[in-house]
Amino acid sequence: MKFSVLGSSSGGNATYLEHNGKKYLIDCGFGIRYILSRMNDLNIKADHLDGIFISHEHSDHIAGLSSVSNHFNSPIFMSKKTYKGLRFEEKEKISPILLSFFNSGEEFTTDSLKVFPFPVSHDASDPVGFKFTDENEKTLVYLTDTGCFISYDKISNADAYIIESNHEPEMLLLSNRPWVLKNRILSDSGHLSNDDSAKTFGSLMGDKTKLAVLFHLSNECNTKELATLAYENYFHKFPEKGKNVTLKVSSKNHPTEIFEV
Repeated sequence: MKFSVLGSSSGGNATYLEHNGKKYLIDCGFGIRYILSRMNDLNIKADHLDGIFISHEHSDHIAGLSSVSNHFNSPIFMSKKTYKGLRFEEKEKISPILLSFFNSGEEFTTDSLKVFPFPVSHDASDPVGFKFTDENEKTLVYLTDTGCFISYDKISNADAYIIESNHEPEMLLLSNRPWVLKNRILSDSGHLSNDDSAKTFGSLMGDKTKLAVLFHLSNECNTKELATLAYENYFHKFPEKGKNVTLKVSSKNHPTEIFEV
């Protein structure tokens, strides 16, 4: 199982996932030109796409969904509630035959991957994260857009995590954003701060865990350095947890390297 975060920020999010020659996207917040360009940057042949997994209906996760799915004629995996939450204009652009619905909390299989969509706390219709498991029991957890998170066994001790580290609270409070938006982000149905992200990762990781890729950093209210510092401070308090973990930070402008789980 391989993956690369093609781009991630408040403005758009998409992650490439590959296993046994099957190619997928996790969320699709960018249009087809961007996706093709980033795949080219990674020397990935953009000849097919076997599915797109959608976590929720906010625009930074689905803005390019119709253009990408129609270009590749690729299936779209989402919950029925998320589909209902899409704007009418977006639904009109998606071919119904491409839709494949799942239920939050119920594992399903596509090709040789087991996919477990788990509920998260966000102000969307039916927001989920994803756990992907291959035939060798290697696991990748995708956890983003959640104001708070309570660890539980089903997604603990994964080999790798893509995890939200959205904002630094002081930067957010000092920003020019409206108070209603600040309160939304800081709420239990908003986004994880850097410190909360580090604590959440610490509660989830286990002996198998070797990689954390920080994700969905705010354009205005965070920096790569601050997000990294929060994790370094956490690992300084709990050195045994961090000694075998590689920490990477995704970017809004270019893809990460390809990681192998």
